[in-house]
Amino acid sequence: MSFAADRSSQSALTQLAAKLAHFRHLVSAVLLQDMRSRFGASYLGYLIAIAWPLTHMGFITAAYFLRTQVAPVGDSPTMFVATGVVPYILCFYPARTMALAIAQNRQLLNIPVLKPFHILLTRCVLEILNAMVVLALFLFVLYMFDVDIMPNDLVEAAKAIGAAVFLGIGLGFLNVILTAIFGSFFMTFFVLVMIGLYLMSGVFIPTWMMPEQMREYAIYNPLLNVVEWLRSAYYTSYDAELINKPLVLYVAGICLALGLVGERYVRGRFFR
Repeated sequence: MSFAADRSSQSALTQLAAKLAHFRHLVSAVLLQDMRSRFGASYLGYLIAIAWPLTHMGFITAAYFLRTQVAPVGDSPTMFVATGVVPYILCFYPARTMALAIAQNRQLLNIPVLKPFHILLTRCVLEILNAMVVLALFLFVLYMFDVDIMPNDLVEAAKAIGAAVFLGIGLGFLNVILTAIFGSFFMTFFVLVMIGLYLMSGVFIPTWMMPEQMREYAIYNPLLNVVEWLRSAYYTSYDAELINKPLVLYVAGICLALGLVGERYVRGRFFR
């Protein structure tokens, strides 16, 4: 009995390993195809895709530096605005590009073995990698301009960056479903909402400098809490205990769950 049970257990593990290997090869193939369809066959397309969010970060940072010579917190106005714009960019771009994953790879759905989930998963992996590349290049540029980029709490800074990307991925999965239901004009609505959240996220002024009425609503903005979270790793004047970190994770997790569940119900719309 024991020998038969061991054989059965080994057989189950072998089958599981084979399925995981097949899934990994499938995702890898879709990832390469997604990169080709989005960036083209040359490296130039990928460089342009990286340049967009990097330029966005640089433009906002440079504009704030030229306009403001004294930072509301700390000694460097560049680092102050950078800690505000980084979470926004790392959230906004994955959320927007995730919504375009199916439209840009619709021809792959003609392959019977591929499902919309495979395309969304590979786009998710690609956006996480892109976010890390953009962040690394942005910090490198700041370092070259003699800006002190090291936080007081490196672990807390990494958590905040991860939360920003997680929020973007969660919103991206939900955007896929809402775009399938309401059409491409939904993305215009999403961009306008993100601009509103951005303006109320404390990128340019600390929370305590906001008007009282504005602050009452702003504290429920997950983007503001991510910004505060990252700044708490750089500035000791930010009390990390007052930041609503669970709100960020709950919003990201709920959006991700709704996106995953909704994908099964609107799957037929992806083939239109």
